[in-house]
Amino acid sequence: MAAIRPDELFRALSDASEIGQVLIDGDGCVVLWNAWMARASQIAPEAALGRTLAGIFPQLAGTRVVGAVDDTLARGMSAMLSSSLNKKLFPLSHEGKVPGKLEPMHQIIVIKPVQAAEGRACLIQVFDVTNMAHREALLRQQARTMEALAENYRLSELHNRAIVDNTADAIMTFGEDGAIGTYNPAAERIFGYDPYQIVGKSIAVLVPELAGADGKLNLDAVLDQRREVIGLRKIRASFPLELSVSAMELGGQRLFVAIAHDITERKTAEEELRNQKEWLTTLINAMPDLVCFKDGKGRWLVANQFYLDVAGLKGVDYHGRGGHELARLSQDHGDFLRGSIDSDERAWSERKPISYEKELDSPDGGAKVFDVVKIPLFNEDQSRRGLVLVGRDVTERKLTAARIHHLAHHDALTGLPNRVLFQERLRNATLQAKRAGHRVALMFLDLDKFKDINDTLGHHLGDLLLKAVAKRLQRCVRETDTVARLGGDEFAVVLTNLDGPVGASAVADAIIAAVAKPFGLDEHEVNTSTSIGITIYPDDAVDHDQLLKNADLAMFRSKAEGRNNYHFYVAEMDAEVQARKAIERDLRLAMGTEQLELHYQPLVELTTGEVVGCEALLRWKHPTRGWVGPAEFIPIAERTDLIGPLGRWILLQACLQGAAWARDGLPPLKIAVNLSPAQFKHHQPLVDMVAEILQQTGFPAEQLQLEITEGIAMQNIEATIDVLQQLRDMGAVISIDDFGTGYSSLNYLKRFPVDKLKIDRSFVADIGLHQDNAAVVKAIVNLGHSLGTRVNVEGIETRDQLDFILSHGVDEAQGYFFSRPVPPELFATLVREKSPYDLDSVVAS
Repeated sequence: MAAIRPDELFRALSDASEIGQVLIDGDGCVVLWNAWMARASQIAPEAALGRTLAGIFPQLAGTRVVGAVDDTLARGMSAMLSSSLNKKLFPLSHEGKVPGKLEPMHQIIVIKPVQAAEGRACLIQVFDVTNMAHREALLRQQARTMEALAENYRLSELHNRAIVDNTADAIMTFGEDGAIGTYNPAAERIFGYDPYQIVGKSIAVLVPELAGADGKLNLDAVLDQRREVIGLRKIRASFPLELSVSAMELGGQRLFVAIAHDITERKTAEEELRNQKEWLTTLINAMPDLVCFKDGKGRWLVANQFYLDVAGLKGVDYHGRGGHELARLSQDHGDFLRGSIDSDERAWSERKPISYEKELDSPDGGAKVFDVVKIPLFNEDQSRRGLVLVGRDVTERKLTAARIHHLAHHDALTGLPNRVLFQERLRNATLQAKRAGHRVALMFLDLDKFKDINDTLGHHLGDLLLKAVAKRLQRCVRETDTVARLGGDEFAVVLTNLDGPVGASAVADAIIAAVAKPFGLDEHEVNTSTSIGITIYPDDAVDHDQLLKNADLAMFRSKAEGRNNYHFYVAEMDAEVQARKAIERDLRLAMGTEQLELHYQPLVELTTGEVVGCEALLRWKHPTRGWVGPAEFIPIAERTDLIGPLGRWILLQACLQGAAWARDGLPPLKIAVNLSPAQFKHHQPLVDMVAEILQQTGFPAEQLQLEITEGIAMQNIEATIDVLQQLRDMGAVISIDDFGTGYSSLNYLKRFPVDKLKIDRSFVADIGLHQDNAAVVKAIVNLGHSLGTRVNVEGIETRDQLDFILSHGVDEAQGYFFSRPVPPELFATLVREKSPYDLDSVVAS
């Protein structure tokens, strides 16, 4: 038989239909399988076409569906089949309440014959009646339940329904087979199922533990009692339930009523409470503070472990016990616990927080200080509710405060009182002396040439020396006296309860003798001395500032007169200070006038007698005082800010003069200019200044001789070497002045870029009196020549001195024997007329 071919229009209409349509030809093969059928069966049209129903669905072989189709094709009979009677039809699926989840479809199938041009065909129409079947089952079950309830509770039907429908608890009824019969609105809300979705299904779907492993009900644990179980929502989420089940006889059958209360919120709250309690316990036990909560009668409720350990209650059950009982149970801290009761009562009686400090022995040994705060709590009727105790450990803070106080009032290196505490002690001493009619001596002292020791042996040895001196000073005074370090190597001593200056003299002698003894420091033997200034209260002054000033003036006098001694303050010292201030003032004025000028002393080459250069020396002609000696004003300039501009002026004038001599036809002459320690502190500005002046004046750098003292050379050695190298790279000649009077190390000296060593005049001033000087001069000459430097001796004033240095191979000399420092024009005449000198018959000018 020819196949039936439905046209495209029919196929399109069939695919748009909301029912399943299947067309079968006379051979029993499918020729139409519309889109609805494809979705419901999950079999595509191309997989179904040309096949029999039994071929598509093997489970339909021999069923009434296949038989009805055969009857229609053979005899033209129509048929209508329904799955509502649990008879198997097409295995089709229907989308359930949960999106994406399929469930078996209840169907009605209509089978009709279709007359085709070349024979008979069969049209099958499939209708989805799933929802209708569910509603029918629900209605039937509800009808049965209602009939049973009506028999026993007809008079209270409306009342009970109102209760069931409006209660917050889920109420469900089920039979002995577990099938759910009724299901109230609260159950819908709690479990998430609509009644038609759950009625008829087992109660174990909602409460899985009501059924055993075999699926049979097991109600023994919940029947006629309330217990917590786990419920299961429609979304498969578990949650806590409080469930009770009761049984009743209804219509001759046993019926169970389940009442379930959702306790999710209660469980969450309980868990939160447990967490908070655990967190609180963990927190207070982790705190290194005392923490305790008491009730209104002083009984302990909560205490952290630290408090229990400190109070000697480790391992004691403290809960609900009062202070007296715990004091008996405490190990060595009963007094503390009993005393705590009194402070509790005080906090309650004052009705406000109280605080106090308490020192206790800590469990790990030692003492700890606690800042304790007690906060009383009251009920609304103002009766006692409880008390909170918090004790903050302030031990470290107290120690830190003590350290800060000590550091603020004591010297960090020596531990002696510093300037702040010293001034406080001085004030207290003078106040007591004023009341008692006694005297107070104030001493200022510093170590002689401490800077040289620091520079040569290093700051570490210098610090050790200061600490050792501090200890010796303390041994020289009484406990009532004060020894303070004011800074650097400066110390002060306050002597109390003196009758006169004699007691101060005795202490000063003891200090000088103690400091003069050698110090053994890190395998070095260090020798030093001290200069002391003393002033007496109230003889010299009553004002503290004036006393400090007086002691400083007296110490300055001690240093000026040779060091290693002491001087009492006398009024004339103020006059000397005023004189120095006058010199400083006049010197500032002289900087802008023609009062200052340079004089030049010749440098004589001892092998030829020629004048090879000169040393530029500053001279000051005061308008009223006449010539002022350099020893009088140069130290003042170095202690003030005058040395900077003064040093620049000297270098500029010397270079200008050298250039002028060259223009006047004098041979190339070296000009030596001294650099002061103050200038050398600022290394780079010094280098820049020299370079700028050389460029500005045009004076050849190789004719400029820059002289530094041995002490300058040993300050900040690495930086000094760098600066000297920069100056030497310009072409300048570097000379170390006053060599032999300092503490220079040969190890450092050989590293210095030095061209000349100038032996200090003190080594030739007393030739014949000190035979050791000859050995020193010879050693310096040999040292200089071995280092590749020239050697100069200054201060040559006699023939014997000249013969002495000639015999020792000195290269160059200067001094009054050849010429005093003279103005520029006289120096030019000297070079033209006397150079070279006849060293065998030199006559001083």
